[in-house]
Amino acid sequence: VFASWRENQTVKPKTFMLIAGEASGDLLATELVSALREQLPGAQFFGAGGAKMADAGVDLAFDMTQHAVIGITDVLKNIFKFRRLFNQLLALAIERKPDVVIGVDYGGFNLRFGQAVKAYVRDNPFSKWNPKIVQFVSPQVWASRPGRANKLARDYDLLLSIFPFEKDWYAQHVPSLRVEFVGHP
Repeated sequence: VFASWRENQTVKPKTFMLIAGEASGDLLATELVSALREQLPGAQFFGAGGAKMADAGVDLAFDMTQHAVIGITDVLKNIFKFRRLFNQLLALAIERKPDVVIGVDYGGFNLRFGQAVKAYVRDNPFSKWNPKIVQFVSPQVWASRPGRANKLARDYDLLLSIFPFEKDWYAQHVPSLRVEFVGHP
C-alpha cells in the first residue's frame, strides 16, 4: 500500500512518526515498520509505543503501552497524564516534522492527535510542514458514532483497514477518504 501511495508522491517519505498505545498496536506497528524498511531503506522511525517497537529500531520518546487504560473511568482518572503525553508528542512532531504520522489503533488518542497535527498545519501555513496523516486500524465508526468518519475524512490522508467490509463502508459514507484493506493479523 505504501509503495503505490509513495509512487504518487513527488517526494519519498523518509521520516515516520508512529504512535501505538496498546500491546496489540505495538505489534502491528512493528510489522508495519519492517514492511516500510523493505520499501524505504534508510527511513527513520520515531514516536511512542512499546518494547516491540523499540526492538524494531523505533526511537521512542516514551513507552506509551505503560499508560494503556480500559474504559472511561480509567481515562478520566488519568486525563492530566494523557494531556501531558499528548502535548509532548505534539511538540515532538512539530520539532522533528516527520513526512508521515501514523496512528496505530488506539483511536481515542490517535484520532485527536491527527486532528491536532492538521490543525497546527492549517494554523501555520508558513512552516512548510504538511505531513501525511495515516490511521492503521479503523475505529469502529460503523458500529457506533458514524459521524467520526467525517472527522477522519477531514484530517486523514489514508486509513489502513483490517476488516474487508470497511473499505466499502467508508466508500459509501465518506468517499473522499482513501481506505486500503491490509488484512487482519
